Amino acid sequence: MSAPSPSETVLVVDDAPASLGMLTDALEEAGYTVLVAQDGRKALDIASRVTPTAILMDAIMPELDGFETSKRIKRLEALRDVPVVFMTGLSQTEHIVRGLESGGVDYVTKPVDPEELIARLRVHISNARSSHSAHVALDASGRFLISVDLSGAICWATPQAMVLIDGGSHNEPDYVGQLPAEAVEWLRSYLLNVGKAANNDSNVVADMAGLSLRFSYAGQISSGEHLLRVAEMVDGNPTDLLRKSFDLTEREAEVLMWIAHGKSNKEIAAILEMSPRTVNKHLDRIFGKLGVENRTSAAVVSLKKILER
Repeated sequence: MSAPSPSETVLVVDDAPASLGMLTDALEEAGYTVLVAQDGRKALDIASRVTPTAILMDAIMPELDGFETSKRIKRLEALRDVPVVFMTGLSQTEHIVRGLESGGVDYVTKPVDPEELIARLRVHISNARSSHSAHVALDASGRFLISVDLSGAICWATPQAMVLIDGGSHNEPDYVGQLPAEAVEWLRSYLLNVGKAANNDSNVVADMAGLSLRFSYAGQISSGEHLLRVAEMVDGNPTDLLRKSFDLTEREAEVLMWIAHGKSNKEIAAILEMSPRTVNKHLDRIFGKLGVENRTSAAVVSLKKILER
């Protein structure tokens, strides 16, 4: 694997000077720039000013332990994609689970093997880059998508999905949401049973931010981070459903509804009393919001959404 670039910075958090010295030497020899902190509060201060590429976190420290420090780090917008690798002598399953639920991507038991740790670190840094690239691409897609970990913590959401899951009640940039308990239980069950013929529970409906929302599984972004589609359950006519589901204007929803009914542009223009050219302009915007390239795909997507109710 290629050596890290000089811009790759690892924050090492450990209250033991001997561990800090050993890890600093190994990381610098491997080509990383190293920042050090001997407690959780100092780590938060450093990470809030300089965004590291990755964080090596001792789990057991006085005052603010590594688990709580990781939770607070993951509440900061700029640090949500930064991988946190825990290092500790605690190897019981409950501690490993606690580390993963607090935002960690890996759990290494002490005494640490520097070569193994650096190999794992490189993998997690690569995964984090892929995850960040996926987030950027999906942000621009106009879709209602969120990513969550297995604890139900929302790692990231497109702006469109944030309107639904946040309900406008939080505007601070470090706000991190949590899936409802029934949605977390569904997600874990779905992943456990995925691929089994008996598993038909591909989505779940749960209340969040005062809305009834449907969550469905869309795939895995990286280790420990799963992509979900989110849609508001809408009572009323299909046009209203399409408008809210795909963030369409009322006119765009009407055009899409007639597309789903197999009408041509000329027929839609006559029905809605507009020119065929205007229908074409609406279709261009509709295709972009639905993430499709033609009217056939748009019709399939819209009919599937209507039939999901």
